[in-house]
Amino acid sequence: MRLALPALSSLELCGRCILCDDIGQPGLDICQDCEAPLPRLGSHCRRCALPLPNLDQTLCGQCQLQPPPFQRVVAIYLYQYPIAELIAGFKYKKQLSYGRTLSKIALKGFVSAYSGDMPDIITATPLHWRRRLKRGFNQSEHIASYLAKALGIRSLPLLKRCQFTPPQQQLDAQQRRHNLSRAFAATSALKGQSVAVVDDVMTTGATATEISKVLLKAGAGEVHIWVLARTP
Repeated sequence: MRLALPALSSLELCGRCILCDDIGQPGLDICQDCEAPLPRLGSHCRRCALPLPNLDQTLCGQCQLQPPPFQRVVAIYLYQYPIAELIAGFKYKKQLSYGRTLSKIALKGFVSAYSGDMPDIITATPLHWRRRLKRGFNQSEHIASYLAKALGIRSLPLLKRCQFTPPQQQLDAQQRRHNLSRAFAATSALKGQSVAVVDDVMTTGATATEISKVLLKAGAGEVHIWVLARTP
């Protein structure tokens, strides 16, 4: 069954725009003038969401040669200004309003990506307890919690981070894959359910690949990756 977007109450107050500090839209801390030009993901690989220059191309070369274990990636924006700066402020400066606003305006994109049923379960990409303690929160949990509530989909902690590893931003693609080997574990068995794994950004897909392998081994029927932004 197709899920409908929750309606915004006419009584919701308008906050300040997180980009220009003007009056925002009802229920959103962003104004229409700032939301409209945000860099949305255009032509992309239907499997991994890698941006593609050719409108007629449906799969990138890598996905044609070696299909990833996840079924698909749903990404809403390109990871460039001002999306990149908003996500960085959310993650590293605890600007929770940035993450909340991005989740709200991305919601319609996640819904419209499906012509039929959406995944059965939403789960967040986990942080190791040491990184979570340092950061103070898991940004992916905040996004996943909002999406699950808005869409009426169960949200469950299906994964845990077993190893403390260097930040992925410091590594190239091969190092990222090695860095994440055996870094995740499933917390419960699954019985054929489809799972949407939520994260803020997808870069090389190393994290999505490793997590998908773990969830499929635990019994998931399909793994979908939901991210706010995709890097080129």
